[in-house]
Amino acid sequence: MQSTPAHDPSAAPDPVSPAMGERLQQAWSNGTLVLPMRDDHSPVRLPGLHKSVLPPSLSGRARVSLVGVGERFAAWRLTPQENASVIVRIPHVAPAELHQSLAHEIAALTLIPAEVGPDPIAFHDDAATSPIGHPYVVATDMPGSAAAPETWTPAHLAAHAEHLAHLHTVPAPGRGPVSLGEDPWAQLPAGPPGLLGEVEQLVEQWRQQHAAVIAEHHLEPFLEAALVAVAGIEPEIAAMAGTDGFVLAHGDLCSTNVLWSLPKPGDDQPTVRYIDFEWAQADDPARDLAIVGGPVHGGPWYVPMDGLAVEAFVDHYVRARTEHGEVPFSVADVPSLRRRMDAWTAYERTAMLVHVASRASTRVAHQRVLPRLRSTLAAFLGIEGRDDA
Repeated sequence: MQSTPAHDPSAAPDPVSPAMGERLQQAWSNGTLVLPMRDDHSPVRLPGLHKSVLPPSLSGRARVSLVGVGERFAAWRLTPQENASVIVRIPHVAPAELHQSLAHEIAALTLIPAEVGPDPIAFHDDAATSPIGHPYVVATDMPGSAAAPETWTPAHLAAHAEHLAHLHTVPAPGRGPVSLGEDPWAQLPAGPPGLLGEVEQLVEQWRQQHAAVIAEHHLEPFLEAALVAVAGIEPEIAAMAGTDGFVLAHGDLCSTNVLWSLPKPGDDQPTVRYIDFEWAQADDPARDLAIVGGPVHGGPWYVPMDGLAVEAFVDHYVRARTEHGEVPFSVADVPSLRRRMDAWTAYERTAMLVHVASRASTRVAHQRVLPRLRSTLAAFLGIEGRDDA
């Protein structure tokens, strides 16, 4: 029996094209999308199933539809005749632009508590052997839809705080990727945890790759301010080692990655689920708290929140953490938590500002977002009155 031939990545359809939908249908039909095919002689990375015993529920006819295109991934819903629908996420950027390997995302999904987000089904990180010609992740479909940032209410923020507290019940010994295997933290860097080195490396990368954009939009003061903010919390990040202060964090909990459904019977809060764990890793819980929104906002990602709203959101989160057991000092010390949130805001929004500015000349949506994101970040960092800002 011959092995299934590898696809030529150069001939692979665009991840957002109708041709990709046809390729997904074909891969599901012959059973190669979810389970790697194993013949009598060909080894595969995952156990796989022999073609002769392929379950009918994992092959056959299926409907596909493109449900969304994010900054780096296209998401397709695949609905089989004999099984629940699944979501297939396909990168539409070069592998070097992804934050981490798809294996780390799948590993994170194996650790999240029940009903926090999707269940992992499969992944393929090698375009050369992928049945669709691209890397991809397959996970269960989550109910609900994202709410526009300006439509979030106090009830939304309270439900999000409680759900986030549930996710953060998974402790981690430091900062770094989640790994498949017996020890999910096997690839965490040795030594004291830190953030500044990571940010310094990224800032230098931005300066090299986007020098013209940084000059055109006068972004250098933002880079400098982000570095100063992160340097200010570096001792607090290091002090979290050995205190159960780190958690499994989503890493990208902007409003587009939070899905809402109608409240359950007898409940006055909407039901919430998280999707798209491409940035998930062991990290500071302040990271997830900062990303959803606050005084720095713009576009479809960030919920506008004044100081009182942020305070209420954080207080609700801290109370929710107490319902899951002892609260680590990294959360119980609210002033430290808020300082770290501010530093994460400076870092993450600056990263988004560079990203948006680099695409503003070719994408209308980013061009529209840029002024608001830039102005609110400048005000937050205290640089709006400087000539070079």
